[in-house]
Amino acid sequence: FRLCEYIHIAGENRTVTIHRENGCIFHIDLSLVHFSPRLAHERMLVAMKVKDGEIVLNMFGGVGTFSIEIAKRVTARVFTVDINPDAVRLCLANILSNHVRGEVATILADAKESLSVFPIATFDRILLPLPGKSIEYLPLAIPYLKPNGVIHLYEFINASRKEDPVEGVVKKVSLIFGRRKMLTYEGRIVKSVGPRRYMVSIEIVVE
Repeated sequence: FRLCEYIHIAGENRTVTIHRENGCIFHIDLSLVHFSPRLAHERMLVAMKVKDGEIVLNMFGGVGTFSIEIAKRVTARVFTVDINPDAVRLCLANILSNHVRGEVATILADAKESLSVFPIATFDRILLPLPGKSIEYLPLAIPYLKPNGVIHLYEFINASRKEDPVEGVVKKVSLIFGRRKMLTYEGRIVKSVGPRRYMVSIEIVVE
């Protein structure tokens, strides 16, 4: 699982903190889990899409940011999966701290292994918020999506000035779909992560 390296420059040398965003609070230990505060707006955008009663799978749940922000807003049932035991432990603490309206269930497992416990076509919405790995896991996720369900996928891509990063990701994603079709999609550049390299978000409605 992903961890970031940090260099202590000055001040108190600690990695444990409380992060606040979009009306939620999150307990975080930066030495044990991966976390990006710069995705706060992205998490809000996704949470605003979810409706009451939806069943949602977050295949890379981390400390629960996406999942808890969804369940804070609506009465959805969210299954949040992560292979990092420290992330799952912090996610449980964050669920208790935020008094969610919906339900968040944590699963300590690799996302590939966790899918087998669910029936086919279980979820209204599946989140793949791990750019660099999301497309690898996409073909495993598709069968567990209900008809007209939604996938939120994040991916890194290199693109020249003449290339559209969003269309580049859509092209990669479209090669994965078999008998089920992409009915509609929306895409946007989330941020630049290097020279001509981007993080892209794609929201796909699946047949």
